Amino acid sequence: MAKEIKARDVKKMVVACEAGMGSSLMVTNKLKKKVKAANLDISVSHTPARRIPKDAQVVIVHKSLAKLALKQAPWAVVIPFDNFMNIPVFDKIIAAVQKDGVIRGIG
Repeated sequence: MAKEIKARDVKKMVVACEAGMGSSLMVTNKLKKKVKAANLDISVSHTPARRIPKDAQVVIVHKSLAKLALKQAPWAVVIPFDNFMNIPVFDKIIAAVQKDGVIRGIG
């Protein structure tokens, strides 16, 4: 069953990766820019998938690490993506927050 969270309740999102370098850091910066441009009061950070912080409500992770993220952060809404260059889920998350909607992940 998919997990979900009311968008208004999201205060912290993390982009989880394998080693904490390179492409996932660029993904984090893209998300930070989108959050800032939308004037949202949401923290965005970057972390290895094995050390997802307990206060992260939404975890965005490459699909190859989705199972690990689910195991490491069973409390969080985990959203996988498959292409580091184009991540349409960012726009869906921003729209959900702006429209006071729901953010859904895998579970």
